Amino acid sequence: MLLEFLLFSVALAVILVYWIKDTYSFFEKINIEHDKPMPLLGSFKKVILKQANMFDFTIEMYNKFSSNIAGMFDMKTPIFMIRHPDLINRVLVKDFDHFLDHRAFFNEDHDALFGNTLFALKNQKWKDMRATLTPAYTGSKLRAMFELIREVAEESVSNLKEELKSGLEDVDCRDYFTRYANDVIATTAFGFKINSMQEKDNQFFKMGQAITNFGAFIMAKFFFLMNFRSLSKFLKIRLISQQQNDYYMNLVVGAMNQRFEQNIFRPDMINMLMEASGRGVQDSCDSKSIRKWSDSELVAQAFLFFLSGFDSVSTVLCFISQELMENKDVQAKLRQEIDDVLSELNGKQLTYEILNSMKYMDCVVSEALRKWPLNPMTDRVCTKTIEMQDPETGESIKIKAGEKIFIPIVGIQRDPKYFPEPSKFDPERFSDENKASINPNTFLPFGIGPRMCIAHRFAYMEIKAILFYMLCDLNLEISEKSCVPLTLDSALPRLQPKNGFWVKMVE
Repeated sequence: MLLEFLLFSVALAVILVYWIKDTYSFFEKINIEHDKPMPLLGSFKKVILKQANMFDFTIEMYNKFSSNIAGMFDMKTPIFMIRHPDLINRVLVKDFDHFLDHRAFFNEDHDALFGNTLFALKNQKWKDMRATLTPAYTGSKLRAMFELIREVAEESVSNLKEELKSGLEDVDCRDYFTRYANDVIATTAFGFKINSMQEKDNQFFKMGQAITNFGAFIMAKFFFLMNFRSLSKFLKIRLISQQQNDYYMNLVVGAMNQRFEQNIFRPDMINMLMEASGRGVQDSCDSKSIRKWSDSELVAQAFLFFLSGFDSVSTVLCFISQELMENKDVQAKLRQEIDDVLSELNGKQLTYEILNSMKYMDCVVSEALRKWPLNPMTDRVCTKTIEMQDPETGESIKIKAGEKIFIPIVGIQRDPKYFPEPSKFDPERFSDENKASINPNTFLPFGIGPRMCIAHRFAYMEIKAILFYMLCDLNLEISEKSCVPLTLDSALPRLQPKNGFWVKMVE
């Protein structure tokens, strides 16, 4: 019996060793420079073991190779990392029809909110949804929504100034900007008004906190969904609870039904979703639905808008505040531009056109997105086999349908070859005199090509509006709680210092 057990153990060990060797020899067989992975954990071992965050890991992997096409492993799945701007353009723009989809994480049947978002949809269904949503982000739509954002920004800063007068000095930027983003989303995407600075525990804000609280349990579920899709579907594992799912479904569908019954028009995403479903109150901008969408598919788009605004926009604002706090010359120049605009307005309201005309404001926001991109990386799945050639060596490689592509956004945007002194916060890189020298394939905070973030102009507008009103009257200074120089916490999935973003704000 013992002998049989030993023989079985040896045989099992031999099979395991052979499987590991065969699985992780993928890039050796095609002669591609690659990372040496840890069995089962692959190249992402530091991220999985919380030894590094995704931001720093992506920079490390980008700098690890000299080849323009290198190999990595996501657990046991081989991934091609592309490091050259021309190759990035081929994948995201020129040969987009070969790289149409993102990697699948969610199942649209049992995880309807995540699985039906524009980010997750694939092939023709993605094309149809993109065409359906595009009219929501035209200049006329953004101009109308700006009035809603402006009201939230003014009110948010007014509330902050009241708290400062009551004795508050050190501002928790993560909390403040998340409340601002929450109120913007509520009014522009879900059609109702909230003041999260006064109503600290309102249900909409608390629900957002619960969903974007990337704790150990949520990250474990995400890891399982990402790597064991079939088993996740069988076990009906979802990233958010049924209660959270029902909350957003009832919120959006209820609002659409009420407006339809009462013939209410409001320039926000709810109205656009109503038009897509064929029950909207039409405005001057034609919106034609490509296909008949279900309530779940439409609510998913509002949910994606919510997720992107709640966490991503607030994170960018945290980094901008940090950089303005550390770089007094930049803050002073931006405040001067704001003062000039205020003089021009002469008591009138800020408009969409005037905000967009502020050149240095645009430079500051662009440089923050360059240094601290919303997503440190992006991905694509090859949908049709293609031959790709290294633009420097001329070597060709065949990427087959189903194989994965990794694009290290932060690595490229922190490469001194494209952005000298990349760790320096220098808005002048994006001035009229200098921005022409930037290769557009090296500045990717919202991506490029057909799958570029559809709401990128909305995000710029939301970010600039709060900066304008905040810097009208407030100076950002270093406090005792501030993390200077800024060091990211490697154990956290979201980007922030260990003790958070703290800024001293003074009138």
